Amino acid sequence: MGGQREKSFGKKGQADAFATKVERDKDLGTYIAPTGLLHPLVAVYREFITSGDRVNGTRYQYETSLRLHVEPYFGGTAIGAVRPKDLQAWLKWMVEECGYKESTAINRYETLAGVFSFAVANEYITKNPCRHVRTSRRRVKRKAKKTIRLPMLEEIEAIEGRLPGPYKLLVWLMAGCGLRIGEACAVTIQQFDFEAGLIYVDRQVTQDGENEEPRTAVQKAITKGRGRAHCIRHLKWRDLDEGRAVPLPPSIAANVREYVRLYGTFHVGEAVNRLPGDYLFSNVGRTNILMYSLVDRLWRKAKQDAGITRTITPHWLRHFFASAGLSKGVPVTDMAEWLGHRDPRITHETYAHVMPDAPGRLRALMDSIFTRETELSLPLEFEAVVQAA
Repeated sequence: MGGQREKSFGKKGQADAFATKVERDKDLGTYIAPTGLLHPLVAVYREFITSGDRVNGTRYQYETSLRLHVEPYFGGTAIGAVRPKDLQAWLKWMVEECGYKESTAINRYETLAGVFSFAVANEYITKNPCRHVRTSRRRVKRKAKKTIRLPMLEEIEAIEGRLPGPYKLLVWLMAGCGLRIGEACAVTIQQFDFEAGLIYVDRQVTQDGENEEPRTAVQKAITKGRGRAHCIRHLKWRDLDEGRAVPLPPSIAANVREYVRLYGTFHVGEAVNRLPGDYLFSNVGRTNILMYSLVDRLWRKAKQDAGITRTITPHWLRHFFASAGLSKGVPVTDMAEWLGHRDPRITHETYAHVMPDAPGRLRALMDSIFTRETELSLPLEFEAVVQAA
């Protein structure tokens, strides 16, 4: 009986403490009335998708995750009723019941964590339950990481040699400048600074353009799948007037000039899903922008004609560019900028295996600096620092 009274007293004490905190927050003007039990998680997720300045591709990914991962599990559950244990169970459900990789489940979880942060900011809930769920994205990425496979130069040349003339240059823009396939397809002559030896990458072809309003059942189905309109837009994660300057090798610059002499450019004006410019590549009939499907079809046929049986994708050309530079001592920070990575750690984690001799190069460099044989060849500024120390 005494234990029951103590338990009741404990609950009453917690309730009194909570009531006191509410009154104090009201006095300070920091109290947020909990409305999370009135708003379904799915509804708040949809509001989150439409908020902010997101490119269509990101919105489509969020919509797909909502439809496939969130709504089937949580249903009409109110956002304020979701607890950390529910999120842990959801992660387990995606891996064990749905068969997703752990890295995929973590990606979906991070998006949902953003939804809860959005809910806190808009006063639907007072606390983000994701703060109490421990996930290790870095560990999962290391676990799921695959070794980057590289094409040999002979294979690149063989495939390039069997592509139709107007599309050969695509190979060298990806292998020699590190462009993504969408960035290479969207290159304009205005992006080249031949005098400075640079190409300014600021746009890409994507398949996330604005479709016309669907009228039939077939059109509605297409807009929910991969068959969206191709468009030319600014780079993801970059401001509208922001791009990256990539070194342009003289040999590729010469190829660009020769390409323009032979094939000219394809002019695109200001329009829906389009950015104006004089584009190097277009479809076969020179009536529209270059589509992914055409590049994929041409690449597969050229690879087959070259007698190459192993898997080689156009994206491997970008790996070729990165590994070539890093293996020859180009700093990771520079390569990250030229590749368009937001964080140099992404570059290092992806391509660390192509730099196995980096520690040895540093040891040799530092040894040469501190040996007496090279003392006289040190820069004067370095000598002054050493003497001062």
